[in-house]
Amino acid sequence: MKAKPIARLLAALTVIALVAASCGGDDDDTTAPAATTTAAPTTAAPAPEPEPEPEPEGGCAETYDVAYANLATFILYFRDLEAGLRDFGAQSCWNFEAADAAYVMEDQVAQIEDFVTKGVDLIIASPGDREALIPAYRTAAEAGIPILSTGDRVQDESLEIGFIGTNWDDEGRAQTEWMIEKMGGSGMLARIGGPGASEYVEKRREGFEAVMEENPGIDLVFNQSAQSFTQEEGLRLAQDALTANPDLRAIWADSDALALGAAQAVNEAGIDHAEILITGTDGEPDVFDQIRAGNGVDATIALRGYAWGFQTATIAHQFLTTGSTGADYFIQAPTLLVDEDEIVGMSNADLR
Repeated sequence: MKAKPIARLLAALTVIALVAASCGGDDDDTTAPAATTTAAPTTAAPAPEPEPEPEPEGGCAETYDVAYANLATFILYFRDLEAGLRDFGAQSCWNFEAADAAYVMEDQVAQIEDFVTKGVDLIIASPGDREALIPAYRTAAEAGIPILSTGDRVQDESLEIGFIGTNWDDEGRAQTEWMIEKMGGSGMLARIGGPGASEYVEKRREGFEAVMEENPGIDLVFNQSAQSFTQEEGLRLAQDALTANPDLRAIWADSDALALGAAQAVNEAGIDHAEILITGTDGEPDVFDQIRAGNGVDATIALRGYAWGFQTATIAHQFLTTGSTGADYFIQAPTLLVDEDEIVGMSNADLR
């Protein structure tokens, strides 16, 4: 926290007037009146006024250095999350900076360590690996710099002041239950998982597997992990799944980018979208448009990254100004399952 005093203006003006005494004559009118001399009044020059100190930008009496360790800006959710943080910070006297790890764990570790070296007031992080980021979190803790996790967290809760997120196991279950209900409890299904060992990927997979065990009528015929959360990877893997299983009835994807790739594969294969279900998660505008049109992805878990980021920033600011988040360790983020029914009357901006 940096203190910046409000400018004060000091002005002083001193005027000194000197009036000379006059000499008077006697009553003898034969005597000429004595001469009267009056000194010219003099005025002291006013003291120079001091230059006013500039007003703190935005009228901020105090500012806060806040840094965000973003996992991957090529994912819309993380771009929107950062935008929510940045917009809140602009309104709340933050000196805000962000670093993009592009889903490279070594880079994210180095970026957090760099924030520690700079001596920021608080770090917000979306860790891409529950284990790999622990040393960086520990470095921050040893330097007395608090870390607030958002989106994902590390396995050692003692290194975080809180976690804004969701139960990814529940999110994985919700996506899978929606799909199986629409399939009528039977048919062939393909899963395209995400890369890495983040809590997001691992817990969503656990939720998927739990629901699959409860539904023996569903035949999991394809189950592979993408090398990256990109539409190109979704296209590649969906093509493989469709080639090996022409009667596939559903494709479960670990992100909207992967789901969009799967929708592209269905188009290129000449398959009627009414014959196959596709679900994802994130909240891509193109996915919302396809849900409305009924010509691609059928449902998604909207993570509402911008609202998530703004909520995270609110919690961070509470800690900066009071020393406490004012909440429990876990804080639920505003996710929403969106399908053709839920999306009625909602704009893409409403779902951001």
